[in-house]
Amino acid sequence: MKTELITNLTFINGVLAFLGMSLFFLIRYKNRENKNKPFQPTYWLNDNLFELILAFVSSATCFLLLDDLVIYLSSFMPKGLPYIKITAFACGFANQWILKLIMKPFKTTK
Repeated sequence: MKTELITNLTFINGVLAFLGMSLFFLIRYKNRENKNKPFQPTYWLNDNLFELILAFVSSATCFLLLDDLVIYLSSFMPKGLPYIKITAFACGFANQWILKLIMKPFKTTK
C-alpha cells in the first residue's frame, strides 16, 4: 500500500488528530483529583502550557509520519479499514497518553 503524503495531510485528518488530543485532555480533566474547583481556563493554561505545547509538537510529528504508520498498520490489520483516519486520531490521543507517561517522573509534586 503506497500512499502519497499530500493525500494524508487533509483537513479531516487534522481535525481527527485535534479531536484525539481534545479527548485525552477532557478525560484527564474529568479524572482530576480536586473535583470541587470550577474550571478556570487561565489556571488550566498556566498549569498545562508546557504539556500542551509538547502535545501539539508531538502530534504534528506523528502526523508527518502518517504515511509510514499507515503502511505499518495495514500490514497486520484487516483490509478495508480507514487506516489513515484511525492513525490520525491515534496521533492525537495515544500520543498524548505516551507523553503523559514520559512526563510523569518530571512533574513536581504539589
